[in-house]
Amino acid sequence: MISTSILNRKITIQKSTVSKNDIGTVEDTWEDYKYAWANVYVRGGDTSYLNGQELPYTTTEFTIRYDEAMNYNYRIKFKNDYYKILHVEEMGRKEGLKIRTIIFNELIWNMN
Repeated sequence: MISTSILNRKITIQKSTVSKNDIGTVEDTWEDYKYAWANVYVRGGDTSYLNGQELPYTTTEFTIRYDEAMNYNYRIKFKNDYYKILHVEEMGRKEGLKIRTIIFNELIWNMN
């Protein structure tokens, strides 16, 4: 069982939705799915290079209560930063989820 004392940071989980704008162009938009209490653990950071451009990034792990809907079509907002979900791991028997993320960076986000 996840100790509620470690779930001490409030995060927003957002879901990707696809819609069409007024001229029929498909757009990805984000809407709030839910708020959750989480444990936040910064795993580390590094810098990648793409076409000679420096791309710093940070990987962060969020632990939340179990939610069977969570998948890669979601992202996490924490302290006005956006985190792309790289991996979702079930803890125990549907007790919680460990979500490994990379901090949102427009260039990195668009590479995937």
